[in-house]
Amino acid sequence: MNWVKENNFITLFLGLCVVFMMTLIISNTLSTEQQSEIKIEHGDSLWELANKFATDEPKEEWINKVMVMNNLQSSHIRVGEVLVIPEIQENFHFDHGTEIASDSN
Repeated sequence: MNWVKENNFITLFLGLCVVFMMTLIISNTLSTEQQSEIKIEHGDSLWELANKFATDEPKEEWINKVMVMNNLQSSHIRVGEVLVIPEIQENFHFDHGTEIASDSN
């Protein structure tokens, strides 16, 4: 205990290192969502776009997200309009460099 009192700076530094490492461990997977723009063509509807672009989330949720991103008051869209849509989420992992060796001839 005396060592801790005498070495405040080192104790603080080690404590911050532990906090930093725990943050890295907890946030092992970072998720980012990017945006794309699409131009509305004849026959397009938000439901059709949801069928095409909303892969992992419910269609209604994707449509609501698009409506919020584009400040739409209703689900009606017009030909020639440009809409911002969410892209598929990509997950980044810290272990991308892991490879498994094999014995192939």
